[in-house]
Amino acid sequence: MDSKLRAGVIGCGGMARSHVQGYLTSGRYEVVALADVSPAAMDQYDDAFGDHDDYRPKHYTNARKMLDKQRLDVVSIGTWHGGHSTWTIAAAAHNPKAILCEKPMAVDLGSAAEMLLACNRNGVKLGIAHQRRFLPSYTQARELVASGAIGKVELIASVSGSGLPNDASHHTDMYRYVLGDVECEWVMGQVERGTDRHERNTRIEDRAEALFGFENGARAQIISELTPTYQQGCTIYGSEGMIELRPSYLRVFNAETRGRWEHREPEGRFFKPGVEGVPFEVWEGCASQAADLAEWVEDDEAGFRGEATHGYKALEMIHAVYESARLHERVTLPLKTRVNPLDLMIDSGQLPVKHPGRYDIRAGTLRGENMSSDEENE
Repeated sequence: MDSKLRAGVIGCGGMARSHVQGYLTSGRYEVVALADVSPAAMDQYDDAFGDHDDYRPKHYTNARKMLDKQRLDVVSIGTWHGGHSTWTIAAAAHNPKAILCEKPMAVDLGSAAEMLLACNRNGVKLGIAHQRRFLPSYTQARELVASGAIGKVELIASVSGSGLPNDASHHTDMYRYVLGDVECEWVMGQVERGTDRHERNTRIEDRAEALFGFENGARAQIISELTPTYQQGCTIYGSEGMIELRPSYLRVFNAETRGRWEHREPEGRFFKPGVEGVPFEVWEGCASQAADLAEWVEDDEAGFRGEATHGYKALEMIHAVYESARLHERVTLPLKTRVNPLDLMIDSGQLPVKHPGRYDIRAGTLRGENMSSDEENE
């Protein structure tokens, strides 16, 4: 590549900051523009990255002005969930080469489908930032499963929290990734919601559990907010062994390990796990994601493991849990309901609030006097 890709960011929150970290670490981009309703948010980015040669952005409090004035190759969407569809579609209309949108892809499948349509009709590549797909431990687990190292996968078990669309969408994406991106065929789930709980201005449940069935016969089970702690990763149970998977390591148990757990900490392309002061899970995942995105932008044949159809299917599996709870039955995919089934249950009275009082578990990330939502970028 002769020149670096010009990147801009809409919504300067925590995860978009990781996008910038990834862009700069990969060496494939220059960050030329930021858009956020809060000047302080953009100033904080400047404080964090100002010493980097490839970081020299102009600030905009109006994202559409940024899109109009800047010739951007790549746009990051880092707003709260409700803005993902709006700003992806707006960015696509300005014909960048690619858009990297934070997860979950959208607040409902209809909005996610519109994102795909807008990018397709404008010839824009769309990625969804499930950055753990780019961690070496996840990729090694995928390779071990594909090689038959633990036999036939029978069950993947994981524990989540903070609302299914948020943390658990990483888990549903992980199931498909480690299984070789096989299709999920059906979902059976249940949710509990007795409080008016939100996450980044999106309604979420209090607790949930679900079982997923895949076309290769594997099953995956998730429980959310039913244990004192939760984490990214999983345990994969096979007919001839097991894998315990975490973002920075994996442990393997099979005949080749002679009946003992073998601990592995594979190095990333940019960072090593266990280095003090380096948040490996985020920095390595986002840097490798950015590097692969650049390859995809420059070469269609390169492909991109974070391509938006995977983000859509991760969201679809989450909403299938809600749909199963709404209909009291196992649901098959693809899901036909295009609105959020959790909203349907709440609005119909199927999930009455027993303990009134709206609250957002991410309110601590807001600035100034805001307590429930940032103002939308204009």
